[in-house]
Amino acid sequence: MAAVHSNVTELPESCKSAAERMAAELAREDAYVNLSESSVEKLRELEGKIGKETGERVALVAYRL
Repeated sequence: MAAVHSNVTELPESCKSAAERMAAELAREDAYVNLSESSVEKLRELEGKIGKETGERVALVAYRL
């Protein structure tokens, strides 16, 4: 059995991997800014403009810094 590196030490080995994946997902979700509907619409408009200029499909994301 391969060794599992984990920051979660209060769990049995069988649970540590799942707990680490969940912690990483929660941290990633916390990085996004909670935008108002009007801000989301502005991002969509900008995606459209950039997409037309570049000929590419564009997705813009708002991260908390």
